[in-house]
Amino acid sequence: DIPAEVYWCGECKTPIIQAVNQADKGICPICGKQTKYMAADLRPVFPEERLLLELLLGKKPHEFIDKSVWAANSRYYIEGKSVPISSKTFQLADATELINQIYMYKDENSYEIFNKHISDFVFANKGRLNYLKDEAFGFVRNTASKFDEERIVLSFSGGKDSTVTADVVTKALSNPCLVHIFGNTTLEFPSTVDYAERYR
Repeated sequence: DIPAEVYWCGECKTPIIQAVNQADKGICPICGKQTKYMAADLRPVFPEERLLLELLLGKKPHEFIDKSVWAANSRYYIEGKSVPISSKTFQLADATELINQIYMYKDENSYEIFNKHISDFVFANKGRLNYLKDEAFGFVRNTASKFDEERIVLSFSGGKDSTVTADVVTKALSNPCLVHIFGNTTLEFPSTVDYAERYR
C-alpha cells in the first residue's frame, strides 16, 4: 500500500489526498492549482465539535460556521491554517460552562455549509476513494471465495465501522441478504438498538 498525504487547495478550500509517489502530487485535481502540505491524515470536524472548538479558543459562537474545519491529532485546520490546541486548554476548561454554552447555541448550529465542504471533499478525492473502494472490494471477494456464501456472517455493532464493513461486503458480493449478527449486550444505547433495527 502506497502511503498518502493530505494537501490543502486554497482555491477550492478543500483537502486533497494524494499518494506520496503520484506524478501530479501537490496539484489540485479540480482547479489545477498548487496545493500545500497539511498532514499525513485528516478527519472532518462536525458542527457540534466546531462549536466546542470556537468556545475553547474564546471565539464567538459559530465564528467558523462557514469555514472548512478539519483535524489531525491535537491540531485543527481552519481554512487550511493550522491551529494547535494544547492539552492544557482542555484541562483548564470549565466543563459545566462549556455544556451550558453548547446547549445555548446548539439551535443556531447548522450542517448546511459543513455538508457542502464534505461534498466538495468527496468530489475532489473521487480518485482516491475509488482506489480504496476497489482495494476493499477485491480483498472481500478474495477472502469470501474461500467460503460457501451461507457461511459468511457479518458482525454488526451498529457503529460506524461495522456499518461501513457491512456496506462494503454486501456491495462487493452483490448480496444484501448476507447474515448480519447484532449482539445486544443490554448495555447498548437505545439509539444504537434503534439504528440496528432501521439498518435491518
